[in-house]
Amino acid sequence: MRVVYKLGQKPEVTVASPVLRGREDGQHIPHVYTGQRLCLYFPRAREWEPNKLIADTIIPWAVLWLYHYENWHATGEWVGGGLHPYTKKEPG
Repeated sequence: MRVVYKLGQKPEVTVASPVLRGREDGQHIPHVYTGQRLCLYFPRAREWEPNKLIADTIIPWAVLWLYHYENWHATGEWVGGGLHPYTKKEPG
């Protein structure tokens, strides 16, 4: 994983390797923003703020996201909960 944090901004987390990919059945990766940045929390709920430690929040959330991503690849169902930050209308 790669975590980029600039003071006063939100941490950006991406998976450096291996490259994330959608499912072979055409499903797009759930819970990602543009650039395959992981969606780890709901910003308006203030689940993460600059006074919180990245090591205690962002890193464990990213590990959990990876678990749900692998499960989604195996089953086709995202069971990690949350709101999906779709940037464009999904088919169907």
